[in-house]
Amino acid sequence: MNPAAGRLRPIAGLMLATVVFSVSVAQTPPLPRIGWVISGTAENTRHTVQAVRAGLADEGLVDGRSVILDVRFTAGRPERYPEIFADLTRQPVAVLAAAGFAGISAARDASAGRTPISAYFCGSEVQRMVESFARPAGNVTGVSCLSSELAIKRVELLKLSVPSLRHLGFLYDPRNPGKERELAEVRQGAAGLGVSVSAAAASSAEALREAIASLRRDGAEAVVISEDVFTYGNREAIVALTAEHRMVDISSFREFVDAGGVLSYGASNMERMRMQARYAAKLVRGAKPSDLPIDQPTRFEFVINLKAARALGITLPKAVLARANEVIE
Repeated sequence: MNPAAGRLRPIAGLMLATVVFSVSVAQTPPLPRIGWVISGTAENTRHTVQAVRAGLADEGLVDGRSVILDVRFTAGRPERYPEIFADLTRQPVAVLAAAGFAGISAARDASAGRTPISAYFCGSEVQRMVESFARPAGNVTGVSCLSSELAIKRVELLKLSVPSLRHLGFLYDPRNPGKERELAEVRQGAAGLGVSVSAAAASSAEALREAIASLRRDGAEAVVISEDVFTYGNREAIVALTAEHRMVDISSFREFVDAGGVLSYGASNMERMRMQARYAAKLVRGAKPSDLPIDQPTRFEFVINLKAARALGITLPKAVLARANEVIE
């Protein structure tokens, strides 16, 4: 036997193993990517990103192992949705996720109908974007809130919390369809309680100060904050301004109360994010949006910030405190 040939066999085997390993690595497909855009900042939405990861895990997907969760933020500026989704779709993306009319529209435009979208619809805009709850059709499905349907309930809770209430304000972003219906619900609920209503629109952070000041000038003692991605993304500024003008506020999400607001009543934001993430996971696995009916949250929570109420000189009735799911001292 040639000694040199004996020495070459291990070397040749190592070279073959290296080639096989290289081919195997080259053939490993990249992890599917979910492009998720959230209204807010990385700092004030950490808990919502955690809820998204939990929802993916419910369906067996782990960020960084079986899927890549690519999260971007609008910092409370819905006008940034188009540029962010355009950037996300420059690289392969399996699913897009968005909330609100502005976000869903931007995702749909950027994907040109080719990429499935897991959406969170606020109010009646869902009726403009899908054929039906049972069969959405197109490339969009997801979770819908009951914003306008719960508007009367929020007015009732305000009146119970402040029995002397005679005039309230309604703050909304006019860029979202369906706000006329929500305002009509607020007026209807208020009229039955002997309360008048003023409305103010704002679609930029700069416009918020004047909008809230105008409600106060009109005599509003409290404010119903409409549910949309703009108000949610600017919740810290909104609750600070309502407090500055000595007005009690009620919103859809407890995040407003956590930021210093007084009252919130609506679906749990953590639950709806988790639900939306489950839809995204199903879409990643190949489910068709048209085969996934629109779902709705089933758990609603009434949260009170007692410290914020006291700062306004408001003593909440014991009956109201007893109805709360949580009271923040």
